[in-house]
Amino acid sequence: MPSFKSDSSFFHKIAMGAIGSRAVKDDLAAHGHVVEELERGSLDAKIWKGVKRKRVRIPDLVCVSCGQRIEVRAKSEPKLSMSHSPTIPERRWDYGMVGDDLIATPICAEDPNDGLHVNAHWTRGMLTAGTSYWNEKEWVRWRPDGAVNYFTVQAFRDALPDQTQTKGAEEGSETTLSWRSCFSPCDGTITAISDVNITVENAAGERKRRGRKGMRPLVASGDLVRLNQVLACNVTPRRAVDLKCGSGLTPQRIFEMLHSQHLPVRFAGLKLARVRRDNSLRDAIEVIAANADEDIYIRLEAKAYLAAVHALPIDALFATDLSALDKADQLEAVISIGEVGTESAAATLAGILGGTSNDYFLRSAAAYCLGRIDSPVSRTALVKAFTAQTHRVREDALAALADVGFGAMAELLAGVNHTDEQIQAGCAEVLCWLALRSDPITVEQRIVPPIAGILARENRSLMAV
Repeated sequence: MPSFKSDSSFFHKIAMGAIGSRAVKDDLAAHGHVVEELERGSLDAKIWKGVKRKRVRIPDLVCVSCGQRIEVRAKSEPKLSMSHSPTIPERRWDYGMVGDDLIATPICAEDPNDGLHVNAHWTRGMLTAGTSYWNEKEWVRWRPDGAVNYFTVQAFRDALPDQTQTKGAEEGSETTLSWRSCFSPCDGTITAISDVNITVENAAGERKRRGRKGMRPLVASGDLVRLNQVLACNVTPRRAVDLKCGSGLTPQRIFEMLHSQHLPVRFAGLKLARVRRDNSLRDAIEVIAANADEDIYIRLEAKAYLAAVHALPIDALFATDLSALDKADQLEAVISIGEVGTESAAATLAGILGGTSNDYFLRSAAAYCLGRIDSPVSRTALVKAFTAQTHRVREDALAALADVGFGAMAELLAGVNHTDEQIQAGCAEVLCWLALRSDPITVEQRIVPPIAGILARENRSLMAV
């Protein structure tokens, strides 16, 4: 019988992973790295059920200055463990990674906020004219907690795991590999190291011990340490001095990456070429884009480069992919067009979003991508989606505009004044979302005055809205 993760379990992990990836991106910036998303969606928590392709393993992040790839394994508690399948190669813990790729292990804690308790539930139910409605939300807020530890993939390969445990059916019946490790319980100073314990003293003079028996200490007496910094382990972490960005990524190095035998390395080369807008690699990338034997994920990234850097027509580049028999390939094509990020890309996505004959997953992906392109074309298309669209598409447009935030104020205020009541309602709802997500001063300065002006012209009050 097949086993799978529940929606709640899966989304919690996706959300924690996105927060962890953002924490790693910020942490590496302090070491001089210029980090971008490599695996699409690693910095976000958007998922498409039923159609989403089970992609090849791609490290989450990449530095556009030195080319370092980083896989993020966020944890809710300090430990070193990896999900693993001993029988399915594509689900091995290190599948798709090479020895010098980094594995970052940020710790994320559940954080109560705005009076909401961890894992608090919000529910609402209605029954009208024989139609029932039920909406449930589970609020979990993650925050980075303490130090981020970094290891190379090779360091884990060189150290045999200390424990192997099979997960339950809800977690996919995979295996968990664990490496014994000792983490700092606080910010403080190492005051003693024995054969069995490491003692840390915090700023208040409190001393806390952590067991290290059978593990190699990675710190010395007198060292300053941070909360959740690994203190002892038989896997060798990267030192802070080794994390400094070396810069120096050249077009020649990217060219070599494009011809690597490792698919994730080829993909990283394409992404780096596009983000760095390196126009010297066009010939090599055109060959990749036209290679029918290459993985679809690689070919689409090659086409995104050609559209973004060399302004090749998007409709011509992606026409075959958008009409592919495999719906997952269609979805990947829409997301790739979103990665292009140009006005032309926005226009193509607007057409997909507005195409009522298109499958819902395509319009949903188009709305998501439009929310990430800073363009009047994008914002106008999302506002227009509030009319003559299905309820689910209107919700996607609403979420996308809420993510755009105050950058969409002009379009939202115009929408509130629109003659179409659905557009009025949709734009008003986005403004409510922005008010709920903003601090009181921002609401008072950026939302209340224009809305108050509109209501005054219509002789209405804020209380009546």
